[in-house]
Amino acid sequence: MSFEINSLVPELWCSDFEKSLSFYTERLGFNVAQRRSSDAHAYLSFQDSQIMIAWWQHDGSWEPWYPAPMERPYGRGINLQFMVTNVRQIHDDVVAAGIQPFLKLHTASIWRTDRMDERTQFMVLDPDGYLLRFSQVTSHRPIEQSDIDELDRVHAKTN
Repeated sequence: MSFEINSLVPELWCSDFEKSLSFYTERLGFNVAQRRSSDAHAYLSFQDSQIMIAWWQHDGSWEPWYPAPMERPYGRGINLQFMVTNVRQIHDDVVAAGIQPFLKLHTASIWRTDRMDERTQFMVLDPDGYLLRFSQVTSHRPIEQSDIDELDRVHAKTN
């Protein structure tokens, strides 16, 4: 079986590799796509998405990859969006596994350059605080002037 690596694969540094591996595979349903024996590094896949998780002893050999001391929650300022085909089932499985969503399942209108998507989505935090968003396009429609006006209104408040 051949494993094709996506052109962009985020690599998440873990404080406890085995705990993270268990979280992603046993609780969220990711598959281990590639791992060498007991190396604390793995490619994980979920539908069409891929991530890597890793832990290495900081002994000086990895310093260029280690820009600052790690403090939890890791990954501040980023959320990883996984576009999926069955977000409600994933949500139900996550909740059944005892994971409390960071952001509850909801539907939102999301602007794209060519259309408005209606997306059903929810977010969870992994053991190190990485924010994971599972999102499914449930419908789309043409952009209307009222959409542009609303986006301008919302973003005028935040800028």
